[in-house]
Amino acid sequence: MSIQSLKHRIHKRMELQKYKQDYSDIGSFIKRKRKELNITQDEVSNGICSISYLSKIENNQIVPSSFYIQEIMDKLDIDEAIYSVSLRDKQYVSEMIQAFFYRNESLLESLYDDIKDVEHNVVINLCKLGYTVYHHLEDTNQYVMMLEHVVNNMTEEEIRLYLLFSALFFIDREDYKSALEFVLLQETLPQENPMINGLFKDVSYQVKVRLRMTISAADDYRDAMNIYQAHNNIKRSLELTLQKAQANVKEHPQKTLKMIDTIPLELLRQQNQDWYYYLKALALYNLDKYQDATLSLKSIRENSTYYMRKMTLLLRICQIECDDEMTSQIIAMLHQYQPNKQELTCKIYYHYLVEESDSQKQYLRDVAIPFSIRVGDYDKLEEYTNALMEICIEHARYKEATQHYNKYQKELSKIQKILYQKTP
Repeated sequence: MSIQSLKHRIHKRMELQKYKQDYSDIGSFIKRKRKELNITQDEVSNGICSISYLSKIENNQIVPSSFYIQEIMDKLDIDEAIYSVSLRDKQYVSEMIQAFFYRNESLLESLYDDIKDVEHNVVINLCKLGYTVYHHLEDTNQYVMMLEHVVNNMTEEEIRLYLLFSALFFIDREDYKSALEFVLLQETLPQENPMINGLFKDVSYQVKVRLRMTISAADDYRDAMNIYQAHNNIKRSLELTLQKAQANVKEHPQKTLKMIDTIPLELLRQQNQDWYYYLKALALYNLDKYQDATLSLKSIRENSTYYMRKMTLLLRICQIECDDEMTSQIIAMLHQYQPNKQELTCKIYYHYLVEESDSQKQYLRDVAIPFSIRVGDYDKLEEYTNALMEICIEHARYKEATQHYNKYQKELSKIQKILYQKTP
């Protein structure tokens, strides 16, 4: 995918929007037709709805029911075939936003059952993208690539939804720099839907924390939490709290423990319960409370996406405590383990932990650091760079240590270029 090409497409789409004569925005279409026929809002709404309700429909402030649309279209003498497909698509988009925002999996599954056999429709493919992103499915990439070429046929809301799903797709692949590009691109579009706004602020927080943009990330966290709380979105609020705990666990482990203890475990989804136990264990590990950390890790399921992180942290604890027997057992277990795509960062870290001391420098320089740069994991990049510098200093290679530090700073500066580059 060419992000620069996508920027040009979206920019062109926005420039041509005022000349675009389609039926993707039902309200705008009704308004145009009413004015063409020289009919007042009072005449159209009479016997159907209030004038204020019609005004909201015409200004796309609400998604009306099919009953009102059909009655209004009949009064304007418009063939049903012209608007029925567009109205259905608009409803699909509305349901997808609701399902995604509230993590309403029953609504998501119902929507997918309705659309899974429909092909060659932009909105349907957009909803399919949302479904595959939500469930972390392998065929997500085909929808991301396919929809990139048809943004000209999307409404502004649909474009933002596409950018949201694409950002989540890149986060899933641990490519945070690409995800940041999508976050910044959507900021050039009208911010009318508060649910999409909240989800984007959440995504922006996740991305910026990984890229060490802490000040800007704090604003995103506050904005996202305010939107979630205003909409009584408990599930998303709890997940965002876990995101913040993860961001703080290294530098503020005691504060993280207090934050985690405020989360009602019974309200978390099963996968998030594993995340909860892992973060608690990581905070305890950073406080040198290894026995308590081990107890927390035991609560993580073997089929969890946090399993490798669990075993890697156990390995680190055993190494610190010089438990050679348990260390060997864990290494043997992980040697047979096949990590999924969400665990690649942990796999790199695992190999770093078990690397022989005489080859650790080469592994850091040739594998761990390049991987961290590629995916945009700046926390690990900092950790690996510091470890590499320590090895250089131990061998009195001070100039080389300085070179590695300068490379790290150069990578940080690249994020600033992404932030301040202008969209065409």
